Amino acid sequence: MTRHLFLLLFVAATTFYPAFGQDGIAIVNVTLIDGTDNPPRLHSTVIVQAKKIVSITSDRNRPPTATKIIDGSGKFLIPGLWNNDLHGPGYEDAMWQLEELLSYGITTVRDMGAPMDDIMRLRDEIASGALVGPRLFIAGPLMEGPVPLEMPLIVDLFSERQARAEVQTLKQRDVDYVEVDTTLTPELYWAVADEARKQNLRLVGHIPPKIGAESIVQANQSNVEHLGGRFLNVLVACSSEGDHFMGILATVYDDILKALKDKQQVKEQQFTADFDKRLLDSFDEGKAQRLFRLYAENGVAQTPTLHVLKTLWESNKEREKLNDRDMEFGRKIFAKDLQIVGEMKRAGVPILAGTDGSYNEGGDALHSELELLVEAGLTPLQALQSASRDAAKNLDVSKDVGTIEVGKTADLVLLDADPLRNISNTRRISAVVLHGQLFSKGQLSTMRSH
Repeated sequence: MTRHLFLLLFVAATTFYPAFGQDGIAIVNVTLIDGTDNPPRLHSTVIVQAKKIVSITSDRNRPPTATKIIDGSGKFLIPGLWNNDLHGPGYEDAMWQLEELLSYGITTVRDMGAPMDDIMRLRDEIASGALVGPRLFIAGPLMEGPVPLEMPLIVDLFSERQARAEVQTLKQRDVDYVEVDTTLTPELYWAVADEARKQNLRLVGHIPPKIGAESIVQANQSNVEHLGGRFLNVLVACSSEGDHFMGILATVYDDILKALKDKQQVKEQQFTADFDKRLLDSFDEGKAQRLFRLYAENGVAQTPTLHVLKTLWESNKEREKLNDRDMEFGRKIFAKDLQIVGEMKRAGVPILAGTDGSYNEGGDALHSELELLVEAGLTPLQALQSASRDAAKNLDVSKDVGTIEVGKTADLVLLDADPLRNISNTRRISAVVLHGQLFSKGQLSTMRSH
């Protein structure tokens, strides 16, 4: 894009979305759900100046002059939402997708793998105000194992030396964390983990099939996606026959690497009914609780992406040639996933709301994820916190964002109905405040109609 065209787009964006936050915003007579464990506060007035929340009161006196007043009567104010697992596209495609995310109340994205130059440019231009969109935390490309794939989304690793060098490069590029994916060999995984520790970088992501779900604590991995990933790592760790299943998955992994090299297909046994029935039958509640306590004590958060796990068997049905019995046990595995997420939460494991996929898939999907988290046993407040307070805590930014408190950045979502009564009401968005800038329902609708 030429510099001239970029400036035209910037002027158009700032003209269409006026920065009301410069003159102040007062949301009056609203029910405040601040994202903490406090009960809702009725008839509240929240005042925003510039980018910050400067006052929260029950005072019905007229707000300061030069303040845009928003009537919150019958409405509910919650913190801006986080999607904790998305993958950024190229720069040009991302611009409208960022606005679409905002239209769904998403004010922060934890990007879990994207082309390096594009995602850095997006992060910088959002931070400077040149682009309208959710704040971005980034990993850069995913750390993959020795696979013959060439994609800007990933970095293929073939040696421990290269693995360490790539982590050092990510540190120089100022990423927020390093993400490991399922294709890493144990040698590569531990090299990435060790170098991330040396570089003072957070380690997040999947669990490779030859790494036990309990072992990631030794690697200082602070977050797990998809309950481990397509190799069902967490469920395997909860089995009384864990060693048996680890052996099978190690063979599947070796077969996948060979098949990729030879450009062939391989059957993944974890999608078959016989594998899944034995896995479910051998579930050991004692082992499960020990694993959950280990994660809770070490602050290992889970981003279960239930929205994705729900369709995991369906999305692999054709490729794996799954039959009706396989699909039946896939549904039973998902039911167990729901149960595990609820048990993890009760055991003190931090749960984060995320949906995987690209930015243009992450808006409505986040609200579906919140619904599934409630189905798994979280309260509606806990589900909201998984997409706000707990997400901010996980990245050590809760002093600035994640809840509605004086002194914090004004990332807010105004709802037409009570999300604590029905979590689906997070979809009923009346307005969004992003870094102190107000976006009306009409503006959000325009963003969503691109």
